[in-house]
This record gives sequence, structure tokens and C-alpha cells, in this order.
Amino acid sequence: MKLRVAVLLCSLWLLLGTTAFGDPNPYEARILKKQIMVSYNALMDMWHEELYFDMYNLGQHGSRKNLEKNEFAQRMVDLAWKPSLKPDEMRKMDVLYRNFANLHVRMEFENKIDTTRKLFKDMVFTAILEDKQWKFDLTQLIRTPYNGEFVYLKAEAKAAEAARLAEAAKAKAEAEAIQAAWEKRKKDFQEGKAQPTPDEEKRMQQDAKAKAAAKAE
Repeated sequence: MKLRVAVLLCSLWLLLGTTAFGDPNPYEARILKKQIMVSYNALMDMWHEELYFDMYNLGQHGSRKNLEKNEFAQRMVDLAWKPSLKPDEMRKMDVLYRNFANLHVRMEFENKIDTTRKLFKDMVFTAILEDKQWKFDLTQLIRTPYNGEFVYLKAEAKAAEAARLAEAAKAKAEAEAIQAAWEKRKKDFQEGKAQPTPDEEKRMQQDAKAKAAAKAE
């Protein structure tokens, strides 16, 4: 009897755990993303204002065990860089569980002494739901911006332009191949090697009208 009760309680605990912290459905994920953004925006606003004691309250339990509030504030003061006022680019948000998410953010940082010095970093912030609020890793914040990946905007823009030109060249080549095939098809019609379909006859009429209109101009 006791064994049955133990098994039942264990099964119930697993079921509740899965329900509370399992994969969210699309509707839940949309709601969770809004909640996460509220906490994230609050954290960024505090960071801009250098309200480090308030930021500490949005820290995850695990990181607060490793950092006292005064130590965290001092480490943040000692950082040479802070986020600029330019809005962050939220590139992707992965809500992996109902209590766990990763935020992929492109951020611009500015030097605290010389604000003309700026750099871009691609950051990944981990958000965990604790005490009904989404919280962040304080140990990551005190290492900012030395974690994350540097973003080289000029190189990125150059690569994007090269990709655009390659795509345009590919589209042009495909269009030319299609036009060449159509011209060959029309030649076959003229030589009696093939009979046009109704759609092809319509297209030839349209081509003739367009050619006449071009000559009239």
C-alpha cells in the first residue's frame, strides 16, 4: 500500500513538474516572451541609469549567492563600458521551457569616459523565472562587454552586399535562361516543329503588343 502511494505521489510530482516547466505551446510562448521583455527592458533601463542596486534585484538566485550586492555594484562601477542609448536589437528569443529562455541581443556599448568610443557585441542572456519574475545572471553582467562576440559592421555590410549582388546575378541568369528557352520555343513554332498551347499563344500576343508599344515610343 505504501509503495502504491509513493509511486502515485512520484507520478503526480513528475506530471506537475512537466506541466509547470515543460515546453510552452505557441500561445504560451507569446505570453512568456512579453513577460521576459518587460524584465529585460527594466534591466536595461536600470543599466542606462547605472542603478546597480536595483539591477541586483533582477539577478538570479544562483548568481546572488556568489555576489553580494555591494560587490556587484562596485564591479559594475569599475566596468569601462556600458550600453549606449541606442535601442538593442533583439535578434532572437528562444523560450526553451516555461521557466527558461535565451535572449540573443545585438548591443551597442560606449566607453564611460569617452562616449565617442563605441563597439557592438552579440550577446546571449539567459532568463530564468524565479519568484514569479524573470531574472538574469549577474556574473555575466559584471564581465560585460568582454563576453559575447564582437560585431564588425563594415565587414558585415560588405558580406551582405556581396550576397545581394550574387543573388541578383543568379536571378538575372535564371531570367535570361528562361527568356532564351522561350525564344527557342517561338522559333520552333515558326519552323513548324511545335504547336503553341493557348497560354503560349496568349504570351506571344502580349510580346507582340509590348514590342509594338516600344516601337511607338
